[in-house]
Amino acid sequence: MVNRLKELLFENRTVRQTVAKNVFWLSAGELGSRVFRAFIIIYAARVLGAAEYGVFSYVMALAGFFTLFSDIGVTPLLTREVAKKPDEAPYYFASTFWIKIALLVFTAILVIFVAPYFSRIEAAKAILPFAALLICFDGLRGLTTAFFRGKEKMELEALVIAATNVTITVFGFIILYFSASAKTLTITYVLSAGAGTLLGVIILKEQFKKVFAFFKKELVPRILKTAWPIAIISIIGVFMLQIDILMLGYFRSAAEVGYYSVGQRVVQLLYLLPMILASSFFPVLSRFVGQQNNEKAKSLMERGMATVFLIAIPLATGGVILGRSIIDFLFGGEYSPSVSAFQILIFTVLLIFPATLIGNYILAYDKQKKLAPNTAIGALCNVIFNAFLIPPFGIVGAATATVSANLIYHSLNWRLAKKINNFYTLRHLPKIIAAVIVMGIFSFALNKFEINVIVNLIISAGIYLGILYLLKENTVNEIKELFKKNKNTILI
Repeated sequence: MVNRLKELLFENRTVRQTVAKNVFWLSAGELGSRVFRAFIIIYAARVLGAAEYGVFSYVMALAGFFTLFSDIGVTPLLTREVAKKPDEAPYYFASTFWIKIALLVFTAILVIFVAPYFSRIEAAKAILPFAALLICFDGLRGLTTAFFRGKEKMELEALVIAATNVTITVFGFIILYFSASAKTLTITYVLSAGAGTLLGVIILKEQFKKVFAFFKKELVPRILKTAWPIAIISIIGVFMLQIDILMLGYFRSAAEVGYYSVGQRVVQLLYLLPMILASSFFPVLSRFVGQQNNEKAKSLMERGMATVFLIAIPLATGGVILGRSIIDFLFGGEYSPSVSAFQILIFTVLLIFPATLIGNYILAYDKQKKLAPNTAIGALCNVIFNAFLIPPFGIVGAATATVSANLIYHSLNWRLAKKINNFYTLRHLPKIIAAVIVMGIFSFALNKFEINVIVNLIISAGIYLGILYLLKENTVNEIKELFKKNKNTILI
Protein backbone atom coordinates (compact mmCIF):
# COMPACT_ATOMS: atom_id res chain seq x y z
CA MET A 1 0.00 0.00 0.00
CA VAL A 2 2.82 2.39 0.92
CA ASN A 3 4.66 1.62 -2.32
CA ARG A 4 1.46 2.11 -4.30
CA LEU A 5 0.90 5.53 -2.75
CA LYS A 6 4.54 6.44 -3.38
CA GLU A 7 4.19 5.51 -7.06
CA LEU A 8 0.92 7.40 -7.32
CA LEU A 9 2.03 10.62 -5.62
CA PHE A 10 5.77 10.95 -6.27
CA GLU A 11 6.53 9.31 -9.62
CA ASN A 12 5.52 10.01 -13.25
CA ARG A 13 4.60 6.61 -14.71
CA THR A 14 1.57 6.94 -16.99
CA VAL A 15 -0.42 9.84 -18.40
CA ARG A 16 -3.43 9.26 -16.13
CA GLN A 17 -1.31 8.77 -13.03
CA THR A 18 0.87 11.80 -13.80
CA VAL A 19 -2.12 14.09 -14.31
CA ALA A 20 -3.76 12.71 -11.15
CA LYS A 21 -0.54 13.24 -9.17
CA ASN A 22 -0.29 16.80 -10.43
CA VAL A 23 -3.93 17.48 -9.57
CA PHE A 24 -3.49 16.05 -6.09
CA TRP A 25 -0.45 18.14 -5.23
CA LEU A 26 -1.74 21.34 -6.77
CA SER A 27 -5.01 20.82 -4.90
CA ALA A 28 -3.13 20.29 -1.65
CA GLY A 29 -0.99 23.35 -2.24
CA GLU A 30 -3.27 25.84 -3.96
CA LEU A 31 -6.76 24.85 -2.91
CA GLY A 32 -6.05 23.35 0.48
CA SER A 33 -3.86 26.17 1.70
CA ARG A 34 -6.06 28.90 0.23
CA VAL A 35 -9.11 27.42 1.89
CA PHE A 36 -7.05 27.59 5.08
CA ARG A 37 -6.14 31.20 4.24
CA ALA A 38 -9.82 31.98 3.65
CA PHE A 39 -10.25 31.95 7.43
CA ILE A 40 -8.05 35.03 7.75
CA ILE A 41 -9.92 36.76 4.92
CA ILE A 42 -13.24 36.12 6.65
CA TYR A 43 -11.82 37.21 10.00
CA ALA A 44 -10.29 40.35 8.46
CA ALA A 45 -13.54 41.31 6.73
CA ARG A 46 -15.37 41.00 10.04
CA VAL A 47 -12.91 42.87 12.26
CA LEU A 48 -12.00 45.58 9.75
CA GLY A 49 -15.53 46.37 8.61
CA ALA A 50 -16.66 47.04 5.05
CA ALA A 51 -14.86 50.41 4.66
CA GLU A 52 -11.42 49.39 5.99
CA TYR A 53 -11.61 46.01 4.26
CA GLY A 54 -12.53 47.92 1.11
CA VAL A 55 -9.27 49.90 1.42
CA PHE A 56 -7.26 46.66 1.65
CA SER A 57 -9.11 45.14 -1.31
CA TYR A 58 -8.62 48.29 -3.34
CA VAL A 59 -4.86 48.26 -2.67
CA MET A 60 -4.65 44.60 -3.68
CA ALA A 61 -6.62 45.31 -6.85
CA LEU A 62 -4.50 48.33 -7.73
CA ALA A 63 -1.29 46.38 -7.12
CA GLY A 64 -2.75 43.49 -9.08
CA PHE A 65 -3.43 45.83 -11.97
CA PHE A 66 0.23 46.85 -12.07
CA THR A 67 1.42 43.23 -11.97
CA LEU A 68 0.55 43.15 -15.66
CA PHE A 69 4.03 44.66 -16.17
CA SER A 70 5.82 42.14 -13.94
CA ASP A 71 5.64 39.01 -16.05
CA ILE A 72 4.66 39.65 -19.71
CA GLY A 73 4.14 35.92 -20.23
CA VAL A 74 7.65 34.69 -19.39
CA THR A 75 6.68 32.30 -16.56
CA PRO A 76 4.09 30.23 -18.50
CA LEU A 77 6.58 30.16 -21.36
CA LEU A 78 9.22 28.83 -18.94
CA THR A 79 6.86 26.00 -17.95
CA ARG A 80 6.21 25.11 -21.59
CA GLU A 81 9.87 25.17 -22.65
CA VAL A 82 11.06 23.19 -19.61
CA ALA A 83 8.42 20.52 -20.38
CA LYS A 84 9.26 20.43 -24.09
CA LYS A 85 13.07 20.82 -23.85
CA PRO A 86 14.28 19.43 -20.51
CA ASP A 87 17.94 19.51 -21.63
CA GLU A 88 17.74 23.29 -22.08
CA ALA A 89 15.89 23.92 -18.80
CA PRO A 90 18.86 25.52 -16.93
CA TYR A 91 19.43 28.00 -19.76
CA TYR A 92 15.77 28.97 -19.93
CA PHE A 93 15.59 29.34 -16.15
CA ALA A 94 18.68 31.58 -15.96
CA SER A 95 17.62 33.77 -18.88
CA THR A 96 14.04 34.06 -17.63
CA PHE A 97 15.32 34.94 -14.14
CA TRP A 98 17.10 38.08 -15.35
CA ILE A 99 14.16 39.14 -17.49
CA LYS A 100 11.93 38.69 -14.45
CA ILE A 101 14.22 40.75 -12.20
CA ALA A 102 14.15 43.66 -14.65
CA LEU A 103 10.36 43.48 -14.91
CA LEU A 104 9.87 43.37 -11.13
CA VAL A 105 12.08 46.41 -10.54
CA PHE A 106 10.17 48.33 -13.22
CA THR A 107 6.81 47.29 -11.75
CA ALA A 108 7.81 48.24 -8.19
CA ILE A 109 8.77 51.72 -9.37
CA LEU A 110 5.39 52.09 -11.09
CA VAL A 111 3.48 51.00 -7.98
CA ILE A 112 5.36 53.35 -5.66
CA PHE A 113 5.47 56.45 -7.85
CA VAL A 114 2.63 56.13 -10.40
CA ALA A 115 -0.11 54.08 -8.71
CA PRO A 116 -0.97 56.81 -6.16
CA TYR A 117 -2.25 58.99 -9.00
CA PHE A 118 -4.80 56.29 -9.90
CA SER A 119 -6.33 56.19 -6.41
CA ARG A 120 -9.12 58.39 -5.14
CA ILE A 121 -9.11 56.54 -1.82
CA GLU A 122 -6.54 58.44 0.25
CA ALA A 123 -6.04 55.71 2.86
CA ALA A 124 -4.81 53.36 0.15
CA LYS A 125 -1.85 55.50 -0.93
CA ALA A 126 0.23 54.94 2.21
CA ILE A 127 0.03 51.16 1.77
CA LEU A 128 1.23 51.01 -1.84
CA PRO A 129 4.99 50.69 -1.07
CA PHE A 130 4.23 47.49 0.84
CA ALA A 131 2.17 46.29 -2.12
CA ALA A 132 5.21 46.86 -4.38
CA LEU A 133 7.31 44.60 -2.16
CA LEU A 134 4.55 41.99 -2.23
CA ILE A 135 4.61 42.00 -6.04
CA CYS A 136 8.38 41.38 -6.05
CA PHE A 137 8.13 38.42 -3.68
CA ASP A 138 5.18 36.93 -5.56
CA GLY A 139 6.99 37.35 -8.87
CA LEU A 140 10.08 35.47 -7.75
CA ARG A 141 8.00 32.74 -6.15
CA GLY A 142 6.05 32.44 -9.41
CA LEU A 143 9.33 31.82 -11.24
CA THR A 144 10.12 28.85 -8.99
CA THR A 145 6.64 27.34 -9.30
CA ALA A 146 6.75 27.72 -13.10
CA PHE A 147 9.94 25.63 -13.12
CA PHE A 148 8.37 23.01 -10.84
CA ARG A 149 5.41 22.72 -13.21
CA GLY A 150 7.62 22.27 -16.24
CA LYS A 151 9.39 19.43 -14.44
CA GLU A 152 5.99 18.07 -13.31
CA LYS A 153 7.14 18.32 -9.68
CA MET A 154 3.90 19.76 -8.37
CA GLU A 155 4.62 18.33 -4.93
CA LEU A 156 7.37 20.95 -4.55
CA GLU A 157 5.08 23.70 -5.79
CA ALA A 158 2.47 22.56 -3.27
CA LEU A 159 5.02 22.82 -0.47
CA VAL A 160 5.96 26.41 -1.38
CA ILE A 161 2.36 27.58 -1.82
CA ALA A 162 1.19 25.88 1.37
CA ALA A 163 4.00 27.44 3.38
CA THR A 164 3.09 30.90 2.06
CA ASN A 165 -0.62 30.64 2.76
CA VAL A 166 -0.31 28.99 6.15
CA THR A 167 2.11 31.74 7.21
CA ILE A 168 -0.36 34.40 6.03
CA THR A 169 -3.11 32.81 8.07
CA VAL A 170 -1.17 32.27 11.29
CA PHE A 171 0.52 35.68 11.36
CA GLY A 172 -2.65 37.34 10.08
CA PHE A 173 -4.64 36.29 13.12
CA ILE A 174 -1.85 37.35 15.45
CA ILE A 175 -1.23 40.76 13.89
CA LEU A 176 -4.92 41.61 13.39
CA TYR A 177 -5.62 40.69 17.01
CA PHE A 178 -3.22 43.39 18.21
CA SER A 179 -3.69 45.93 15.40
CA ALA A 180 -6.60 45.60 13.01
CA SER A 181 -6.07 47.76 9.93
CA ALA A 182 -5.66 47.48 6.18
CA LYS A 183 -1.97 48.37 6.55
CA THR A 184 -1.15 45.64 9.06
CA LEU A 185 -2.97 43.04 6.96
CA THR A 186 -0.94 44.09 3.90
CA ILE A 187 2.31 43.82 5.88
CA THR A 188 1.30 40.29 6.90
CA TYR A 189 0.91 39.38 3.23
CA VAL A 190 4.35 40.82 2.44
CA LEU A 191 6.16 38.91 5.19
CA SER A 192 4.43 35.65 4.32
CA ALA A 193 5.13 36.04 0.60
CA GLY A 194 8.78 36.63 1.47
CA ALA A 195 8.88 33.40 3.49
CA GLY A 196 7.36 31.40 0.64
CA THR A 197 9.79 32.91 -1.85
CA LEU A 198 12.76 32.07 0.36
CA LEU A 199 11.62 28.44 0.56
CA GLY A 200 11.31 28.24 -3.24
CA VAL A 201 14.82 29.67 -3.67
CA ILE A 202 16.24 27.16 -1.17
CA ILE A 203 14.64 24.21 -3.01
CA LEU A 204 15.98 25.47 -6.36
CA LYS A 205 19.32 26.67 -4.99
CA GLU A 206 21.24 24.72 -7.65
CA GLN A 207 19.32 26.48 -10.41
CA PHE A 208 19.80 29.89 -8.79
CA LYS A 209 23.54 29.26 -8.49
CA LYS A 210 23.65 28.96 -12.29
CA VAL A 211 21.81 32.17 -13.18
CA PHE A 212 25.10 33.81 -14.17
CA ALA A 213 26.84 30.86 -15.80
CA PHE A 214 23.82 29.62 -17.77
CA PHE A 215 22.46 32.99 -18.86
CA LYS A 216 22.26 33.20 -22.65
CA LYS A 217 21.70 36.66 -24.01
CA GLU A 218 20.61 35.20 -27.36
CA LEU A 219 17.72 33.51 -25.56
CA VAL A 220 16.35 36.83 -24.30
CA PRO A 221 14.98 38.13 -27.64
CA ARG A 222 13.68 34.63 -28.42
CA ILE A 223 11.82 34.47 -25.09
CA LEU A 224 10.43 37.98 -25.45
CA LYS A 225 9.35 37.40 -29.05
CA THR A 226 7.48 34.24 -28.10
CA ALA A 227 6.11 35.69 -24.86
CA TRP A 228 4.63 38.96 -26.13
CA PRO A 229 1.30 37.42 -27.24
CA ILE A 230 1.07 35.73 -23.83
CA ALA A 231 1.90 39.11 -22.31
CA ILE A 232 -1.00 40.79 -24.08
CA ILE A 233 -3.34 38.06 -22.92
CA SER A 234 -2.03 38.26 -19.35
CA ILE A 235 -2.17 42.05 -19.29
CA ILE A 236 -5.75 42.17 -20.46
CA GLY A 237 -6.64 39.21 -18.25
CA VAL A 238 -5.37 41.07 -15.17
CA PHE A 239 -7.05 44.20 -16.45
CA MET A 240 -10.40 42.40 -16.76
CA LEU A 241 -9.99 40.84 -13.32
CA GLN A 242 -9.21 44.11 -11.51
CA ILE A 243 -10.98 46.81 -13.49
CA ASP A 244 -14.36 46.36 -11.77
CA ILE A 245 -12.80 47.01 -8.33
CA LEU A 246 -10.83 49.99 -9.63
CA MET A 247 -13.85 51.54 -11.32
CA LEU A 248 -15.99 50.90 -8.25
CA GLY A 249 -13.37 52.75 -6.20
CA TYR A 250 -13.49 55.62 -8.68
CA PHE A 251 -17.28 55.95 -9.02
CA ARG A 252 -18.50 54.73 -5.61
CA SER A 253 -17.28 54.38 -2.00
CA ALA A 254 -14.71 52.24 -0.19
CA ALA A 255 -17.58 50.48 1.62
CA GLU A 256 -19.07 49.36 -1.70
CA VAL A 257 -15.65 48.08 -2.73
CA GLY A 258 -15.68 46.06 0.49
CA TYR A 259 -19.14 44.64 -0.21
CA TYR A 260 -18.19 43.67 -3.72
CA SER A 261 -14.82 42.22 -2.70
CA VAL A 262 -16.15 39.63 -0.26
CA GLY A 263 -18.31 38.00 -2.92
CA GLN A 264 -15.54 38.32 -5.48
CA ARG A 265 -13.08 36.66 -3.08
CA VAL A 266 -15.32 33.63 -2.69
CA VAL A 267 -15.77 33.29 -6.45
CA GLN A 268 -12.07 33.80 -7.17
CA LEU A 269 -11.23 31.07 -4.67
CA LEU A 270 -13.27 28.72 -6.85
CA TYR A 271 -11.18 29.72 -9.89
CA LEU A 272 -8.33 27.74 -8.33
CA LEU A 273 -10.07 24.49 -9.26
CA PRO A 274 -9.74 24.80 -13.06
CA MET A 275 -6.30 26.38 -12.67
CA ILE A 276 -5.16 23.27 -10.82
CA LEU A 277 -6.55 20.98 -13.51
CA ALA A 278 -5.21 23.10 -16.38
CA SER A 279 -1.74 23.32 -14.80
CA SER A 280 -1.72 19.57 -14.28
CA PHE A 281 -2.71 18.88 -17.88
CA PHE A 282 -0.47 21.48 -19.50
CA PRO A 283 2.92 19.68 -19.46
CA VAL A 284 1.27 16.48 -20.79
CA LEU A 285 -0.67 18.44 -23.41
CA SER A 286 2.51 20.24 -24.49
CA ARG A 287 4.25 16.89 -24.99
CA PHE A 288 1.39 15.58 -27.14
CA VAL A 289 1.43 18.71 -29.26
CA GLY A 290 5.22 18.55 -29.54
CA GLN A 291 4.84 14.95 -30.77
CA GLN A 292 2.18 16.18 -33.25
CA ASN A 293 -0.28 13.71 -31.75
CA ASN A 294 -3.46 15.72 -32.24
CA GLU A 295 -5.78 12.84 -31.37
CA LYS A 296 -4.31 12.43 -27.90
CA ALA A 297 -4.33 16.19 -27.38
CA LYS A 298 -7.99 16.35 -28.41
CA SER A 299 -8.95 13.41 -26.17
CA LEU A 300 -7.14 14.93 -23.19
CA MET A 301 -8.89 18.27 -23.81
CA GLU A 302 -12.33 16.65 -23.93
CA ARG A 303 -11.73 14.83 -20.67
CA GLY A 304 -10.53 18.06 -19.09
CA MET A 305 -13.58 20.00 -20.30
CA ALA A 306 -15.93 17.32 -18.98
CA THR A 307 -14.19 17.49 -15.61
CA VAL A 308 -14.36 21.28 -15.26
CA PHE A 309 -18.05 21.37 -16.17
CA LEU A 310 -18.70 18.52 -13.74
CA ILE A 311 -17.44 20.93 -11.06
CA ALA A 312 -18.59 24.29 -12.45
CA ILE A 313 -22.28 23.59 -13.13
CA PRO A 314 -23.17 22.48 -9.57
CA LEU A 315 -21.08 25.33 -8.09
CA ALA A 316 -22.97 27.95 -10.12
CA THR A 317 -26.33 26.36 -9.30
CA GLY A 318 -25.59 26.08 -5.59
CA GLY A 319 -24.17 29.61 -5.47
CA VAL A 320 -27.37 31.11 -6.83
CA ILE A 321 -29.65 29.07 -4.56
CA LEU A 322 -27.59 29.49 -1.39
CA GLY A 323 -26.00 32.89 -2.07
CA ARG A 324 -27.54 34.73 0.86
CA SER A 325 -26.92 31.89 3.29
CA ILE A 326 -23.27 31.63 2.20
CA ILE A 327 -22.56 35.36 2.60
CA ASP A 328 -24.36 35.57 5.96
CA PHE A 329 -22.54 32.49 7.28
CA LEU A 330 -19.08 33.64 6.17
CA PHE A 331 -19.14 37.40 6.69
CA GLY A 332 -22.17 38.22 8.81
CA GLY A 333 -25.22 40.40 8.31
CA GLU A 334 -23.13 43.55 7.73
CA TYR A 335 -22.27 42.22 4.27
CA SER A 336 -25.83 41.37 3.17
CA PRO A 337 -25.65 44.09 0.44
CA SER A 338 -23.09 41.89 -1.34
CA VAL A 339 -25.49 38.99 -1.93
CA SER A 340 -26.93 40.08 -5.29
CA ALA A 341 -23.51 40.81 -6.74
CA PHE A 342 -22.24 37.43 -5.53
CA GLN A 343 -25.18 35.60 -7.12
CA ILE A 344 -24.35 37.26 -10.44
CA LEU A 345 -20.58 36.75 -10.18
CA ILE A 346 -20.98 33.04 -9.48
CA PHE A 347 -22.02 32.59 -13.13
CA THR A 348 -18.45 33.40 -14.15
CA VAL A 349 -17.40 29.91 -13.03
CA LEU A 350 -19.27 28.58 -16.09
CA LEU A 351 -16.99 30.76 -18.22
CA ILE A 352 -13.66 30.82 -16.36
CA PHE A 353 -13.49 27.08 -15.66
CA PRO A 354 -13.43 25.95 -19.33
CA ALA A 355 -11.55 29.11 -20.37
CA THR A 356 -8.54 28.12 -18.25
CA LEU A 357 -8.17 24.88 -20.19
CA ILE A 358 -8.83 26.60 -23.50
CA GLY A 359 -6.09 29.16 -22.89
CA ASN A 360 -3.53 26.42 -22.22
CA TYR A 361 -4.77 24.47 -25.24
CA ILE A 362 -4.12 27.44 -27.50
CA LEU A 363 -0.74 28.11 -25.86
CA ALA A 364 0.35 24.48 -26.29
CA TYR A 365 -0.22 24.86 -30.05
CA ASP A 366 1.78 28.13 -30.01
CA LYS A 367 -1.23 30.02 -31.39
CA GLN A 368 -1.34 32.62 -28.63
CA LYS A 369 -0.86 35.45 -31.12
CA LYS A 370 -4.39 34.87 -32.35
CA LEU A 371 -5.76 35.58 -28.87
CA ALA A 372 -4.72 39.24 -28.92
CA PRO A 373 -7.78 40.60 -30.81
CA ASN A 374 -10.14 38.61 -28.59
CA THR A 375 -8.57 39.89 -25.38
CA ALA A 376 -8.68 43.47 -26.64
CA ILE A 377 -12.39 43.11 -27.43
CA GLY A 378 -13.07 41.58 -24.00
CA ALA A 379 -11.21 44.32 -22.14
CA LEU A 380 -12.91 47.09 -24.10
CA CYS A 381 -16.33 45.58 -23.42
CA ASN A 382 -15.53 45.33 -19.71
CA VAL A 383 -14.59 49.02 -19.46
CA ILE A 384 -17.63 50.14 -21.44
CA PHE A 385 -20.05 47.95 -19.48
CA ASN A 386 -18.58 49.06 -16.14
CA ALA A 387 -18.71 52.74 -17.13
CA PHE A 388 -22.40 52.47 -18.00
CA LEU A 389 -23.53 50.12 -15.22
CA ILE A 390 -21.53 51.07 -12.10
CA PRO A 391 -22.73 54.69 -11.66
CA PRO A 392 -26.45 53.80 -11.56
CA PHE A 393 -26.32 50.23 -10.20
CA GLY A 394 -23.14 50.04 -8.09
CA ILE A 395 -21.87 46.56 -7.26
CA VAL A 396 -24.71 44.82 -9.13
CA GLY A 397 -23.73 46.78 -12.23
CA ALA A 398 -20.07 45.80 -11.78
CA ALA A 399 -20.97 42.12 -11.46
CA THR A 400 -23.22 42.25 -14.52
CA ALA A 401 -20.49 43.97 -16.53
CA THR A 402 -17.97 41.32 -15.52
CA VAL A 403 -20.19 38.41 -16.54
CA SER A 404 -21.16 40.04 -19.85
CA ALA A 405 -17.60 40.92 -20.85
CA ASN A 406 -16.32 37.46 -19.92
CA LEU A 407 -19.07 35.81 -21.95
CA ILE A 408 -18.00 37.71 -25.07
CA TYR A 409 -14.29 37.20 -24.50
CA HIS A 410 -14.34 33.49 -23.73
CA SER A 411 -16.81 32.69 -26.51
CA LEU A 412 -14.31 34.11 -29.01
CA ASN A 413 -11.47 32.06 -27.49
CA TRP A 414 -13.55 28.88 -27.51
CA ARG A 415 -14.23 29.34 -31.21
CA LEU A 416 -10.51 29.83 -31.87
CA ALA A 417 -9.52 26.69 -29.92
CA LYS A 418 -11.98 24.54 -31.88
CA LYS A 419 -10.48 25.81 -35.14
CA ILE A 420 -6.98 24.81 -34.05
CA ASN A 421 -7.88 21.19 -33.19
CA ASN A 422 -11.60 20.57 -32.85
CA PHE A 423 -12.92 18.99 -29.68
CA TYR A 424 -16.42 18.24 -28.36
CA THR A 425 -18.00 19.22 -25.07
CA LEU A 426 -21.81 19.01 -25.13
CA ARG A 427 -21.85 15.24 -25.61
CA HIS A 428 -20.20 14.88 -22.18
CA LEU A 429 -22.75 17.01 -20.28
CA PRO A 430 -26.23 15.33 -20.22
CA LYS A 431 -25.56 13.17 -17.14
CA ILE A 432 -23.94 16.10 -15.34
CA ILE A 433 -26.92 18.37 -16.04
CA ALA A 434 -29.39 15.69 -14.90
CA ALA A 435 -27.50 15.26 -11.62
CA VAL A 436 -27.38 19.04 -11.08
CA ILE A 437 -31.15 19.37 -11.54
CA VAL A 438 -31.79 16.78 -8.84
CA MET A 439 -29.19 18.39 -6.58
CA GLY A 440 -30.68 21.86 -7.11
CA ILE A 441 -34.16 20.71 -6.11
CA PHE A 442 -32.89 19.23 -2.86
CA SER A 443 -30.68 22.24 -2.13
CA PHE A 444 -33.56 24.67 -2.67
CA ALA A 445 -35.88 22.61 -0.44
CA LEU A 446 -33.32 22.34 2.36
CA ASN A 447 -32.71 26.08 2.18
CA LYS A 448 -36.43 26.78 2.47
CA PHE A 449 -36.52 24.70 5.63
CA GLU A 450 -33.61 26.85 6.93
CA ILE A 451 -31.19 23.94 7.22
CA ASN A 452 -27.67 25.11 8.13
CA VAL A 453 -25.83 26.09 4.95
CA ILE A 454 -22.85 23.79 5.61
CA VAL A 455 -25.16 20.83 6.20
CA ASN A 456 -27.05 21.79 3.05
CA LEU A 457 -23.85 21.91 1.00
CA ILE A 458 -22.69 18.52 2.28
CA ILE A 459 -26.05 16.85 1.61
CA SER A 460 -26.38 18.47 -1.82
CA ALA A 461 -22.85 17.44 -2.81
CA GLY A 462 -23.53 13.88 -1.68
CA ILE A 463 -26.74 13.74 -3.71
CA TYR A 464 -24.95 15.12 -6.79
CA LEU A 465 -22.08 12.65 -6.60
CA GLY A 466 -24.48 9.80 -5.87
CA ILE A 467 -26.55 10.57 -8.97
CA LEU A 468 -23.38 10.76 -11.09
CA TYR A 469 -22.32 7.37 -9.74
CA LEU A 470 -25.70 5.81 -10.49
CA LEU A 471 -25.64 7.27 -14.01
CA LYS A 472 -22.10 5.87 -14.48
CA GLU A 473 -20.68 9.21 -15.54
CA ASN A 474 -17.34 8.65 -17.33
CA THR A 475 -15.22 11.07 -15.29
CA VAL A 476 -16.27 9.42 -12.02
CA ASN A 477 -15.46 6.01 -13.48
CA GLU A 478 -12.00 7.18 -14.56
CA ILE A 479 -11.23 8.38 -11.04
CA LYS A 480 -12.22 4.94 -9.74
CA GLU A 481 -10.01 3.24 -12.30
CA LEU A 482 -7.02 5.27 -11.18
CA PHE A 483 -6.91 3.44 -7.86
CA LYS A 484 -7.10 -0.04 -9.32
CA LYS A 485 -4.00 -2.13 -9.28
CA ASN A 486 -3.51 -2.21 -13.03
CA LYS A 487 -0.42 -0.01 -13.29
CA ASN A 488 -0.34 -0.21 -17.06
CA THR A 489 -3.67 1.59 -17.54
CA ILE A 490 -3.27 4.91 -19.33
CA LEU A 491 -5.57 7.82 -19.85
CA ILE A 492 -5.38 8.14 -23.62
